[in-house]
Amino acid sequence: MTANDPFSDVRYHVDAAAAQAITDGDQHAAGHRREFEQTLRSYLRRHLDRRPGYFVLSGLDGLTEAQAREFALATSRTVGELLPQDGAGAILREVRDRGVRIGDDATARYSDSRHGGNLHTDAAHRPGRLPDCFTLFCLRPAARGGALVTVHVDDLLEILREHPDVLETLQLPVHFDTRDDSPGTPPTTQRPILDLSGSHARMYYLREYIELGHRHEHVPALTPAQVDAMDFLDTLLDRRDLQVHGRLASGEMIFIDNRSIVHGRTEFEDDRSGAGGRLLLRTWIAMP
Repeated sequence: MTANDPFSDVRYHVDAAAAQAITDGDQHAAGHRREFEQTLRSYLRRHLDRRPGYFVLSGLDGLTEAQAREFALATSRTVGELLPQDGAGAILREVRDRGVRIGDDATARYSDSRHGGNLHTDAAHRPGRLPDCFTLFCLRPAARGGALVTVHVDDLLEILREHPDVLETLQLPVHFDTRDDSPGTPPTTQRPILDLSGSHARMYYLREYIELGHRHEHVPALTPAQVDAMDFLDTLLDRRDLQVHGRLASGEMIFIDNRSIVHGRTEFEDDRSGAGGRLLLRTWIAMP
């Protein structure tokens, strides 16, 4: 890792033949695929089962957009089960500026905006099984800004254990607004911000979705202790010494542990030249 490139120690170049084999499904390239899949699983064990909680595949800028979409889906399926990201069941979602802010309407989401901050874990608002891992394939970076920001839950816990009242409060269930007005989808889903019940700590967080969830008529208001606990957590997430900032280039794909990494981005701006703007492709993966 270098100060300017935190991904330098966990960036792996993908051979062009392997990338092509993954995207086109050519039976003659089955050997390339098997070798790549074995290598990919070794990266998962090395970097997601322990720190830093992410790794990057590079050298994919020669793929067309259609091939990039297929590569993102195929490599994600190698890792585990793809999960739907909205009420329509989409398993590949475009992360780009749709000109909205969180809370603008019943479905506007962080991934639809260009704004920064709001460090979170993915899918905390979704009912049902949640992704253990997610990926982002960078088709086009922003002209300015848009760096990934990550904080590891172990660094948060080291500090939170010195504040037992806050730690206890963060383990109480809260309501997340589901950001989904599809028929049959509940308006909120309940889970704790911090879950210490398993062998590894897990975070579920996006404060704006929690605040929106507790505005529903059937949901009790957040207690002063819960507000104070989230205020304290936010001060930790804002600490630059706990954050890692890294920028994906075109043709890079990052795998991130959604259990232990709280993440966001810096605010970004796109060129007005018609180049298309920042575009990432995201998958959510439930791992065995």
